[in-house]
Amino acid sequence: MKEEGNPDTGEYTGDNSKSPAGRSITPEQFHNRMILRRAMLSHGFKPLDTEWWHFTLKDEPFPDTYFTFPVK
Repeated sequence: MKEEGNPDTGEYTGDNSKSPAGRSITPEQFHNRMILRRAMLSHGFKPLDTEWWHFTLKDEPFPDTYFTFPVK
């Protein structure tokens, strides 16, 4: 996935003329992603180095454990 902005600065760098089908996100979509990013960072999560839109808990208590139980 190509991101249309800099998540560290919050600057949108996409092409406003492209449609969502053109694989460019809109300024509004980027802004919403930055809201999510700020919320996650301020509540103890960190983005993955390779995909900033995926997060993990900073102080993960079970970093090498994968849980495989059903969630209702």
